[in-house]
Amino acid sequence: MQPETLEFLADTAQYVAVVFIGAFIGIGELVSRYKDDPYEAITNRHAITYTLLNILASAVALLALKTMDMGTTPHGEGSASERVGYTLLAGFGAMGVLRSSAFTMRVGKEDIAIGPSALLQVMLAATDRAVDRARARVRAENMARTMQSIPFEQLEESLPQLAFTMMQNVTDQEKQGFANELAALRNKNMDAVAKSICLGLSLSNIVGQGVVDDAVLALRKTLAAAGDPTFASTLATPPSPPTEGQQAPVPPAGK
Repeated sequence: MQPETLEFLADTAQYVAVVFIGAFIGIGELVSRYKDDPYEAITNRHAITYTLLNILASAVALLALKTMDMGTTPHGEGSASERVGYTLLAGFGAMGVLRSSAFTMRVGKEDIAIGPSALLQVMLAATDRAVDRARARVRAENMARTMQSIPFEQLEESLPQLAFTMMQNVTDQEKQGFANELAALRNKNMDAVAKSICLGLSLSNIVGQGVVDDAVLALRKTLAAAGDPTFASTLATPPSPPTEGQQAPVPPAGK
């Protein structure tokens, strides 16, 4: 294989590596912020822009190292060990620079970082808002269906305990934070079913929608089997409305 071809392949491998480093760190930040639906956090257009910003910074850093002329072999080229070292330096170094600030300025009661990190915070805030807007309606509809006809008093103690027990990695800090939210919700002057939906949404922020669905279903079945008339009447959840082009299900004869 020609030396030029080997050089091209080595350069390509370096750029692919720094792209993976930038994407991995950017996506990791976004996923950690949305435990309810991490996939939504990384497919939103703002999230993609944020990830591309991290990728671009890593690639530009490697390009800068390669074009530096110090009178010898350009940085980022040479032996395999040198290429690996400069690839890691470009990838992680760019991430460090992006998250740094030249100085901090106090405005009112807030400390504002001045530097590249300010841009990243703006991008993260835009991503947070975009994901929240995209998920708000879906989450509300799903939770309303899950908590259908269940008064708040029926689940305020048993549902969180069951959901946390089903999970293995919920921290004490998360449990305490939820307990504070539950205490505030308990004192709100709201409809009992609306409280139930808020309870489920707060809980899903920690354990996810699927765990809440499974926990509610388990409680419905258990309490219905024990003779609780409230849960017996809500165990058979009505089917969702048919979508366009579909026929509504026909109930069995004799029902």
